[in-house]
Amino acid sequence: MSVICDTSSVPVEDRAELWVTASSRFFVPLECRPLDRGSFHGVLQAGVVGPLALSRLDVSAHTIRRTRVLAAETNGDRYKLSLLLGGRALVVQDGHEAVLRPGDFALYDCSRQYRIEGTEGFRMLVCVLPRAVLRLEPERVARMTATRISSEDGIAWAVAPFLERLADLAIRDEVPEAHDRVVESVVDLVESLCASVVGGDRVARSPSRAELLLRARAHADARIGDPSLAPADIAAAVHVSKRYLHRLFEEDGSTVSGWIRKRRLEGCRRDLADPSLGHQTVTSIGARWGLTNSAHLSRLFREAYGVSPTEYRLNAVR
Repeated sequence: MSVICDTSSVPVEDRAELWVTASSRFFVPLECRPLDRGSFHGVLQAGVVGPLALSRLDVSAHTIRRTRVLAAETNGDRYKLSLLLGGRALVVQDGHEAVLRPGDFALYDCSRQYRIEGTEGFRMLVCVLPRAVLRLEPERVARMTATRISSEDGIAWAVAPFLERLADLAIRDEVPEAHDRVVESVVDLVESLCASVVGGDRVARSPSRAELLLRARAHADARIGDPSLAPADIAAAVHVSKRYLHRLFEEDGSTVSGWIRKRRLEGCRRDLADPSLGHQTVTSIGARWGLTNSAHLSRLFREAYGVSPTEYRLNAVR
């Protein structure tokens, strides 16, 4: 879909109307009140992944309302998970209020009235999920609507880059072929995210496969420069068996060792292309990324990129 609304395409006096029309068509029927109608502007980019709708919006100060009447008269059987990317916004629903800052999440239910206020411009990523795909009872969700989920809560720090990457792909219409697995991963992550607000359920006690994989990757990334890093270390860190860890990576289309090797080579490649690191030897760069054997590094690098590390560095700085 890419850009579905850019208010700069119409006269200033028509921009708020265009924004609410486009937003209502893509999300649910809404009302919009700009803080300053004379300077209002907004850009909405969006795409879909199976039953999920993902969007990025960059909009000036305004208030969006899903009124009681609109909620009663129009279908709203979906949830919105918002991730604030820039600015500040207030989300209000079910007697809860959440002031969101960059990196914060909030969930709200489109079947009931809600309000989003931005007294300044803000940027937001929104993931719309049909209520049927989220395996949480509506009454439980109602306890956490319009509740701030900090980027430091639970696995929020890992969910954010995952959704941002998926939104980029959806907007460019480059959705992976195995989108059913992607949707399942999103649902698992959202449920785990919700568990950080409403605990005491199956999700809170038993981490999802997607969460375990994210934890495993985070641990591996933190120790990527340690040449002794092994699958057993990662499995112990996330409290699973080595066999189950291998299965997690295989389900995602890779192996533990292959993923570690790829991350190390990517790190070496970035450093070799960085002019500010030109004084460092290939050997020292490889060692920083856990590849301490120069001959081994050269072989792996050539297999991955078609040239030796030295040749790559020379070509990168030309």
